[in-house]
Amino acid sequence: MAREVIMPKLGLTMEEGVINKWFVREGERVEKGDPLFEVATDKVNMEVESPASGVVLKILYPEGATVPITEVIAYIGEEGEEVPVPQKGAPEGKPEDRERVAEEEVVTQKTETAKERIKASPLARKLAQEYGIDLATITGTGPGGRIVREDVERARRTLEEAKKREVPVVERVPMAEEAKGSVVPLSRMRQIIAQRMVESVRTKPHFFVFQEILAEELVKMRERLLPLVEKETGLRVSYTDILVKVVAKALERYPLLYASFTDEGIVFHEHVNIGVAVALEDGLIVPVVKEVERKSIAQITRELHDLVERAKAGKLTPEEISGGTFTISNLGMFGVDAFTAIINPPESAILACGAIKKKPVFDGKDIVPLAVMELVLSCDHRIVDGAVAAQFMQFLKTLLEEPFALLL
Repeated sequence: MAREVIMPKLGLTMEEGVINKWFVREGERVEKGDPLFEVATDKVNMEVESPASGVVLKILYPEGATVPITEVIAYIGEEGEEVPVPQKGAPEGKPEDRERVAEEEVVTQKTETAKERIKASPLARKLAQEYGIDLATITGTGPGGRIVREDVERARRTLEEAKKREVPVVERVPMAEEAKGSVVPLSRMRQIIAQRMVESVRTKPHFFVFQEILAEELVKMRERLLPLVEKETGLRVSYTDILVKVVAKALERYPLLYASFTDEGIVFHEHVNIGVAVALEDGLIVPVVKEVERKSIAQITRELHDLVERAKAGKLTPEEISGGTFTISNLGMFGVDAFTAIINPPESAILACGAIKKKPVFDGKDIVPLAVMELVLSCDHRIVDGAVAAQFMQFLKTLLEEPFALLL
């Protein structure tokens, strides 16, 4: 009997996925565990393995189609085996016909089942109905991906602006030679980055706190940890690894900095889950180190190294880039002195770290060359006030300049 291949649920909040690429064609043989297709969710791109060995009898959805989770997208079986009749007029015939029918099918299914699948507050549902907005087109930023009032209001503003401009969305920022007289479509990742960053700037009233720290002790700390961590993990501890641990210690004292704002109130999270921004060729991604407060620097080094390597290889799972409560973005390796970062929703703050550089510093008696680093904290003013942000930065400065304070 032919085996169904379904659109998998790759995350707790995933409701649908986009088929980026098929690695096989109809009539080709695959073995169980072979890469079958690549799916793009609202968080990550992932390769999906074949659930069985056999011949690809039928592919129901083409590349680029958006398919609800658990929907049958292909059949695998033995050569000549009959394929079940596709439900609801699933596409037959030529690829272009399949693509047309698939798109119609996705729209129909999405409309029929969206209300049953989508989590939204009563107020959000009421406003969406008043504005004539389909909840299925909105990304929720509430707890567990729930759609709240501000998500609906944001969607309404976006639609109004689009109607005023009547300009098609640019799909990808062209690079170098591509920029000369051409428009190149955005990758799925760039679309997601654009959407989330615009949402963050529009909905979160950002303010910034700048703090210069003397990094002499931080440099010494890393030098002393290098052989110890390398002996235990086989890896070289980085400044980012140390910052993740130290920042977590500071966050435990100031829980507002890793809380989230919702219409129902402020959500205080149980654990400090720190995301670390990782630059990729076509964008960036933020893998998350979970429960940092319980982990040693050696554990953080091992876990973060693995996450970064798999991020660059496109092998992260949705769970590994979800659940962050605070983010660190470090551009120090590029020689950047200081910068401001955009908060990663639904978090309330992000720390931007610059390069450690030798600068002339007055130590009370003389001007001497010392290692200095600039830190910039971006905060959501709906949750965090300036005084709290300043106190957090003062405490973080103390921890970095006086490492023994970590024992307090």
